Amino acid sequence: MKNKLTSCLNCGEQLDTDQNYCPNCGQENSDKKLALGAFLKDFFSNYLSFDTILFKTLNPFIFKPGKLTKAFNEGKRRRYINPIRMYLIFSLFYFFMISLTVPKDLIDSGLKSFINKKPDLDSLKIENFDSTGVQQLIKKVEQNKAVNQEDSLNKWATLKYWAADETLSDEEFEANLNKVGGNIEGIPAHYKRSFLLNSSMFTYLAIRNLPVMMFFFLPVFALILLILFYKKRYFIEHLIHGLHLHAFAYFVYGLAILLISLFSGAEDWIIFLSFVWVSTYTSFSIKRLYQNSWAKSVFKFFSLGFLYFVLLSFGLLLELYISFLTL
Repeated sequence: MKNKLTSCLNCGEQLDTDQNYCPNCGQENSDKKLALGAFLKDFFSNYLSFDTILFKTLNPFIFKPGKLTKAFNEGKRRRYINPIRMYLIFSLFYFFMISLTVPKDLIDSGLKSFINKKPDLDSLKIENFDSTGVQQLIKKVEQNKAVNQEDSLNKWATLKYWAADETLSDEEFEANLNKVGGNIEGIPAHYKRSFLLNSSMFTYLAIRNLPVMMFFFLPVFALILLILFYKKRYFIEHLIHGLHLHAFAYFVYGLAILLISLFSGAEDWIIFLSFVWVSTYTSFSIKRLYQNSWAKSVFKFFSLGFLYFVLLSFGLLLELYISFLTL
């Protein structure tokens, strides 16, 4: 039996011992002792709607494209998880998977893995050579490759050394970059030095800023839908559709990242199948929600994909540039 209080622990409102809830803020009238089971139940109920609504939502979310958006726009808003909450849940899942799998030294390790690749000597087609000539050719190829690898590693290490050398002025640093062919015009020298010194931090910032960029691009996605289907819905309804489609994409691509980390060698198939799944889901969602013919739905799907890809590419470049400037 719960112990009743004479004042609300949340807002201080005076209560009678027969009152089960505070009339001012709605908090339950009980002492502050909370059992673990009650705590977990409150968490899942209030933040994930785990009790019944989650299971009611997952089936149409995964297998019935467009149904959640249609139900929400028709006013059935207590039956399923709120679109914003769903977007947040699956975007957190997706970006969490990225943060786990993307190494902090992505740029440095990527360069090293690239220059350390050895040629597939077994695939070389060599004709009209005796065994001695073949061995000499292989040795020469390996020597040239080793020299190129060493030069590339030395170049990267030298660039980092110049960036850290405080005795070098920005003008001298720029001159050195020009000598090795590693300069990019139009970017101030101190930004280049900061990037070379903090390449791992750049990867971290880019991953951290990506969810923010994607969230601000949701209205852009909704605006494209509004232009393509201007006679069908209001802007807010397109925004709800965008929330559901992005949540599903995060769900699928998050699973894809998880599978790639578990099954090495199947990356291409996993990426391809996840892309097909998301594309097919989006096509069916457009067909269900806007009630166009299949020909018109497919055409508008490709139009949506092209426009969003162009704008998203621009946004991604902008996000990387902002991450670069904030090093």
